[in-house]
Amino acid sequence: MQKQTFIYQLKPTRPAMVDTPTEAEISVISNHFEYLKNLLDHDQLILAGRTEGAEFGIVIFEANDENAAKTIMEHDPAILNHVMIGELFPYRLALWRRH
Repeated sequence: MQKQTFIYQLKPTRPAMVDTPTEAEISVISNHFEYLKNLLDHDQLILAGRTEGAEFGIVIFEANDENAAKTIMEHDPAILNHVMIGELFPYRLALWRRH
């Protein structure tokens, strides 16, 4: 089965977190980063990042189907712990730089 590509957008539930995160939020974001690194290590993550002002972030990844993609998004510690909200979309890569 060929994997499908998805993207989820992340937005902070507390906008002030960007400038004044609590210790709990810092811990959750650290776990979020480790979660994404694990997806990368398992060849699921294509890329992840955020805007310079941290208004939102994106995660582009592969999954078997939309249900699996939703599960991946919902298990992101930032979403599980209500530090961020996520919105999932099917995504089609069209152009990218190759080295």
